[in-house]
Amino acid sequence: MELDLKNISAPFAAMLEPLRTLAGRKEIDLTQIPSPKGIAPESVAISAEIVHETASDHGVSRLVFCRDPAIPEGWNSEYRVIGYAKSPIELEMAKDDYTAALPWEWLKDSLRNGKASFANEAGTTTTVISTGHGSLIGQPQHAELEIRASWTPTSMDLAPHVIAWTELLALISGLPPADTNVTRIS
Repeated sequence: MELDLKNISAPFAAMLEPLRTLAGRKEIDLTQIPSPKGIAPESVAISAEIVHETASDHGVSRLVFCRDPAIPEGWNSEYRVIGYAKSPIELEMAKDDYTAALPWEWLKDSLRNGKASFANEAGTTTTVISTGHGSLIGQPQHAELEIRASWTPTSMDLAPHVIAWTELLALISGLPPADTNVTRIS
């Protein structure tokens, strides 16, 4: 992945540099995008998008790596990872109250399984059911699952955080596990 680290301090750039050679999932396209304004004095944002040929609706996400030497409240560090992901889901899944809790559990599991050390995690998960009205009355109901999360990385290695986040995106988008030891039953 190409990364523009021109206006990033040397210590933060050193943490981000390994992301250039990160070998992610072939079904997920990683691209640097403009960082949100005012989020931190230094930040680098990455977009992750499902590009799998069997995915009719695509899951999308953003992951922002932040550095603020002032150590904002709740970060307990000058570094923070902030993520947002959403994906269409089946309407019946969206009606299940437990579905909204799944992305949070999947995120923590993905971070732990990927050996991404973290602390001070916070976030929200949302299930949205949309119904058309007026000129959109003919549009069928549809649903999406989304997660907004942030956490403090507790090591200088940010690659496991990107890998964990892409695994979360794959899970909420219904892609098969990346683990080659898992057999998919069709």
